[in-house]
Amino acid sequence: MEKILENAINGNEISKEEALLLFNLEAEDLFYAATKIRKKYKGDKVKICSIINAKSGQCSEDCKFCAQSAFNKTEVKVYPLVSIDNIKESANKAIAAGAACFGIVSSGNYLNEEEADSLCEMFKNYKNVEKLSVSIGRLSEEILLKLKKVGIKKIHHNLETSGEFFPKICSTHTFAERTETIKRAKALGFKICAGGLFGVGESFRDRVELAFALKELDVESVPMNFFIPVKGTALEGAEPLSAIEILKTISIFRLILQKQDIIICGGREINLRDLQSMIFAAGANGMMSGGYLTTDGRNIEKDIQMIKDLGLETDLCQ
Repeated sequence: MEKILENAINGNEISKEEALLLFNLEAEDLFYAATKIRKKYKGDKVKICSIINAKSGQCSEDCKFCAQSAFNKTEVKVYPLVSIDNIKESANKAIAAGAACFGIVSSGNYLNEEEADSLCEMFKNYKNVEKLSVSIGRLSEEILLKLKKVGIKKIHHNLETSGEFFPKICSTHTFAERTETIKRAKALGFKICAGGLFGVGESFRDRVELAFALKELDVESVPMNFFIPVKGTALEGAEPLSAIEILKTISIFRLILQKQDIIICGGREINLRDLQSMIFAAGANGMMSGGYLTTDGRNIEKDIQMIKDLGLETDLCQ
């Protein structure tokens, strides 16, 4: 397996079967290779992302992991699309604190025309529009063109897991529908942020298949989320992943997705605990800060201090 790591460090692609073998390696061996690759393509710069849950709850999709699904009985807050002033205030605060990208996220399979037009009006006059991304579900070509016209350059749309495992966590839409949205956005010139959720019962092979699907789609940024069981969801009894397994998974994604930004997002604080700073040794070059959709996170100031303490620097560029 040392040969596999050596090939990856030298910029050669690894196969799916080789990637699967890497889960058997000691974490330290993976960290060495992942750090070499991260530094080669990303240097010592760390990207910080932040988001706003702009529309919460009562989602029509039956994703078994999601606190916002109407199929799950949780205590998540439910509210319609928040005001444009609220979104601007949150974006300004995050960007001023050091976020390179601010994501506007909504529950549901898609926004209606009125909601989408409302966001576009905001984007048209927003001075930091190049730092914004949208995660508003399935996107038609019509809405994508409207977003492009007002200056949006990045679309976020997770695949969540492998195509084979996807039906086990969602039945109201398909894996193919998710990939089609990404392909549609890429064809129009958008940068794509797409990743997944880990710890929902998927196998090591499912994780590798997801990484290769993202590679084939040629996405620019890969957010990695680690499941926190929520009471009332179908997966409330799921066993959390260990910190070491999470870090090894990050490393293997870096070995497969050498040039992509790998951003560690939901579940970081709870699942990694005192090992949060190890995400960079594992190959990540970014993290989400300031909170998630339905759970709290750490504030940006603490995360920036962690970056400085590691001898790294914040990357404010897109």
